[in-house]
Amino acid sequence: MNKLALILTCSLVTLLPRIIPYFASSFLTRLPKFIRKCMMLLPVASLGALIFPLALTDFGEEWIAGLVGVCAAFITSYFKGPMIVAIIISLAVTTGVLMI
Repeated sequence: MNKLALILTCSLVTLLPRIIPYFASSFLTRLPKFIRKCMMLLPVASLGALIFPLALTDFGEEWIAGLVGVCAAFITSYFKGPMIVAIIISLAVTTGVLMI
């Protein structure tokens, strides 16, 4: 039972930052502009905090492949590319670096 409580608590803590901005949209117009922007960026920031360290540590000694893949996704997203294109480019670049 203790492990189940831990899993449920961890999933709730992970889920809340992603759900709050969607349910908070009704009162977002009454908040200051800075707080509104932070609420809109919260899901992206939480995903970045989860994904970026894993991209550097998952490949072991070839950590540069993860970093190059993240940079490729960032550049694609910066130029307003669709999310699926950023994912495909990131996977292709990471795979290419690992093959070299």
